[in-house]
Amino acid sequence: MQPAQPGQRVAVSAKADCRIRLQGSEGQRIAVAAISPSGGGRVLAFERIDPQHWFMDGMAELEGDFEIVAYVMDDRHGGFANAAYPIHMEVDGTTHVMPPPTEQLAAVILAEVYTRNGERRMKLSNEGFTFGIDAYVRARNLGGVTVPFRNVPDVPPPGNGPIPHPDGRGHNRPKPVPGQLIGSGSGVLIAPDLIVTNAHVVEDGQRFEVGPARDSGVVLAVDAQHDLALLRCQTAGAPLPLRIGSPLFLGEDIMAAGFPLIDVLGADLKVTTGNVSGLTGGGGDISRFQFSAPIGSGSSGGAIIDEFGNLVGITSASLAHDNMRNRGSISENVNFGIRAAMVFEMAAAAGADLPPIAISTDNVRRNVVGRARSAVVSIIIHA
Repeated sequence: MQPAQPGQRVAVSAKADCRIRLQGSEGQRIAVAAISPSGGGRVLAFERIDPQHWFMDGMAELEGDFEIVAYVMDDRHGGFANAAYPIHMEVDGTTHVMPPPTEQLAAVILAEVYTRNGERRMKLSNEGFTFGIDAYVRARNLGGVTVPFRNVPDVPPPGNGPIPHPDGRGHNRPKPVPGQLIGSGSGVLIAPDLIVTNAHVVEDGQRFEVGPARDSGVVLAVDAQHDLALLRCQTAGAPLPLRIGSPLFLGEDIMAAGFPLIDVLGADLKVTTGNVSGLTGGGGDISRFQFSAPIGSGSSGGAIIDEFGNLVGITSASLAHDNMRNRGSISENVNFGIRAAMVFEMAAAAGADLPPIAISTDNVRRNVVGRARSAVVSIIIHA
């Protein structure tokens, strides 16, 4: 056996077979297929020898380039391919011990097979998609492709869901199947074991997995009017100080921190910069403000921090660009945040004591981002 390194390339003989053994506790929930992103999206299923043993005869004779993908067959009840590791992939008599992903992935690209200078080669990988084979199909533009061993009802595929209109509603999420992975969002630790996020993030959820450790979160309170929710969760991290004693000013520099599009961009924290571009929300709503730092679907509930790393708001929504274009207008990076004062008021109304945390005066960017990394968490939502 040889430990595989991500990006490692190995030669593949003309008659090579491929044998994959899933060693982990959840291996029986994982299927394996060879999928060609080009050439019309050809899909070839591996043969299932037993619940955790898959085989393909004459792999190297397949035409064109393709990817070997391991994926959760039925993700209505959640789960990730990580639980099937260690995975052993045998090719040409050599067994490669595949490295487990560093992120929670429901579909993992184990290897890419291609031809270079007339020679068949294989690149080992451990990249993938948190939202499973559906996200893989979307990312590869393989609409209409039938994925083998897929055991899900005819419902729209899971995803992060669109960012709602600035009123905090209208995300039009389809009614989920119980247990289905329905989306992701972001949250901010504001006290030990206390996380604030958006009400629309938790609206359809019954089970919440917080942070890379997938700690279990429980909804403590919801303020639908202001699009805020509190989660109780025993998770690691250091809370951010709330800046509620000094007002925002127009043009002030801010950063937005969250987990947008984790099925495409990865499950690590993303930070963007911008400024306070308006002191009210849509229709003059004084509980919100406008900011210009770019955000994406999944950023909802993330932190908006000042140059010192103090929490000044919670990411809530982005302007409905399609509606604006239909009216003959274009306005990019118009996003809306909920003021930190509303977070403080909600926590007090819910009986959640916020510990006194001194306002930060350290504006060294590396330190500011480090504190945000400790306080901002991803939230994965199941129906």
